[in-house]
Amino acid sequence: MLDYFDSSILLAILLDEKRKNEALALWNNASIRVSSILLKLETITVLRRTYEHNKTKLHTSWLSKKTSELNEYFQEINIRIIDEDIEKIMLLKKEAAKCKTLDAIHISTAIEFSKLVSQEEFTLNTFDKEMASLAKLLKMNINMTSEESYF
Repeated sequence: MLDYFDSSILLAILLDEKRKNEALALWNNASIRVSSILLKLETITVLRRTYEHNKTKLHTSWLSKKTSELNEYFQEINIRIIDEDIEKIMLLKKEAAKCKTLDAIHISTAIEFSKLVSQEEFTLNTFDKEMASLAKLLKMNINMTSEESYF
């Protein structure tokens, strides 16, 4: 199985969101984890922004601890850069315009990864409703959550 993770899953874990346990289950049950370089860029940016907005409430070591934790997760995932292949998918898949640009890049990267295995062996893991809707439209397998249904 090849599991693609967008930033919403990892951020749910790192920020102790209400769906943390569900995100951890998705992460821990994946045998091969993949994502876009966007995962790294988005997660570190959100951690830094969260710390800046909550400095008075958070311990001074919060950001360094969360960054360390994040780097441990990065050791467990295969990251793909954004290149001409991803650009080509974005240009060909006009449906990608149904979501935000960064989400469209995630979807395009997921499509590129999905070519490596059969359709049944690929799952896109996200808590983002727009991305999940687009993935469904593109006939991709998505995580079906117990807490809420996207559709």
